[in-house]
Amino acid sequence: LKSRRAPGTHGSPGGEPLSAAMGAVFSALAAAMRNPKVTRAKNRMAKLVSTAWWLGGNVLWTVSTGLLVLGVPVLVEYERECQMFEQMAQAQSAQMNAPAAL
Repeated sequence: LKSRRAPGTHGSPGGEPLSAAMGAVFSALAAAMRNPKVTRAKNRMAKLVSTAWWLGGNVLWTVSTGLLVLGVPVLVEYERECQMFEQMAQAQSAQMNAPAAL
């Protein structure tokens, strides 16, 4: 047999409306948040996140600045050297394919 529930009870164990069950959960959560240990943990977590954000920003700035100052000139010089070797290879190929002088 199917059990019949009052309208608005939506399966809560005590037959109370769903909104009352949700209200009980939120009041229990609010009471737990007032616990001094939870408050201290929340403050420590906020301090940790703000410190990590500051440190991450400084590390990112240091790495990106170092890459621009030290890495980009090396890459530019490498590209210039590659172009020089390509030009030398083209010149050598042109000499090899040139008709022989009589």
